[in-house]
Amino acid sequence: MIVICDKCGLKYKVDPEKIKGDTARLTCRGCSYVITVNKLALTDESYENDATGAAVDSAENKPSTSLYDPAAAEKMDPAVTTQLTKGSGLGLTAKVIIMMLLVSLLPGIAYFGITFSQTNERIKDETNRAGLQVTEILTDEVNEWVDKNARVLDMLAKLPAMESMNRANQETILKEVQKEYPWMYLVYTIDLNGMNVARSDDAELMDYAGRQYVQDVKDGKDLAWQNLIGKTSQKPALVLAVPIKHNGQLVGVLASAMTLDAVTKIVADWRQGQTGYIFITDQEGKVIAHKNEKYVQEQKDLSQYPLVLAAKNKAMNFLEFKDLNNNDSIGFARKTQLAWTIAVQQDKAEAFAALKKAQTTAFLLFAGTLVCIVIIAYFASRAIVMPIRKLTEAANRISVGELSVEIAKVSQDEIGDLADAITRMQDSIRLSIERLRRKKR
Repeated sequence: MIVICDKCGLKYKVDPEKIKGDTARLTCRGCSYVITVNKLALTDESYENDATGAAVDSAENKPSTSLYDPAAAEKMDPAVTTQLTKGSGLGLTAKVIIMMLLVSLLPGIAYFGITFSQTNERIKDETNRAGLQVTEILTDEVNEWVDKNARVLDMLAKLPAMESMNRANQETILKEVQKEYPWMYLVYTIDLNGMNVARSDDAELMDYAGRQYVQDVKDGKDLAWQNLIGKTSQKPALVLAVPIKHNGQLVGVLASAMTLDAVTKIVADWRQGQTGYIFITDQEGKVIAHKNEKYVQEQKDLSQYPLVLAAKNKAMNFLEFKDLNNNDSIGFARKTQLAWTIAVQQDKAEAFAALKKAQTTAFLLFAGTLVCIVIIAYFASRAIVMPIRKLTEAANRISVGELSVEIAKVSQDEIGDLADAITRMQDSIRLSIERLRRKKR
């Protein structure tokens, strides 16, 4: 049996078998209106539904009792009814919002994704290009400094006084060279047995036979070198050595021990942001120059450091790695002509700060767009849904017999046509009821 709420028009299917007494008091789930239903009205054949759909007594034409009693709501037994009028699907408002979001956001998401990807690649490319450029410039500066000193020694080794391997002739020239190039704190010559022949500091002659650079020159190298820590300065020093030849035959070795102040200055002067810095290691991976002086003094071995290994493997693009403090970093590295490694590194977060800012801005714009679309979609859907709800309410009231409901035509579109159709239906029902009444008389 169908029972209709007199207040809001929601329809319920009532199962008489589940009503324990003679009556059941049911709470409308739409408006909390309390409906009292007579069980006999639902089962006795002397009862029937009137035009409103309520259970009525055909003899007395009395509908089942309905009253508004919120206090009695807890007495209701919802198990005896099934709501018929309202579905469980999404409402029209939600559907319109979803539709507008799909229509407007899908192109936006595609554009955002493409732009976001292109921005990421552009910033990474710019970072990579800038890092490689800096590394190349620094490598060229170090190579130029080494070349300048090597050319001085080459020119000096070709002088007749040097070819003579005479101590008196050589010492005069060596002292002049040391004055002209003050970073060369010692210039000296060595015979093929490794014994010191002449030197610029008037100190006692020494045996250099065990030095690697002496052996390298004797083995035919045009330029040999060795990195060491100065005994007096406790700072990194570089020894460059070139052959001394007479009539094309090797007769000795010309060497110069020099400070690396010029190289250290390059490292000290370069900074990138708050965390970017340079360090230099020798051919064995030992630190020559670093912002941490302790690493320099102890010649810290960084041969297994990611940037040093990358330079050894000739990897030219930027590298992402964990630094000595386990921070996420990026860096670039190159080898010099002396097989030194010049490395540039910076914290990843700082290096890609511009990328992070671009990402944040993009997400904020996307979120703002999403909020605006939802607001616009909500009000647009309300403009469509509210007239439909009013017409639905009017139709429900007409269905329970309230034929005097006034139906306003709010627009000239399809909703207006629906309002006209319901008005015509209302008039038709009214005329039908009047005809039935006339027949009963």
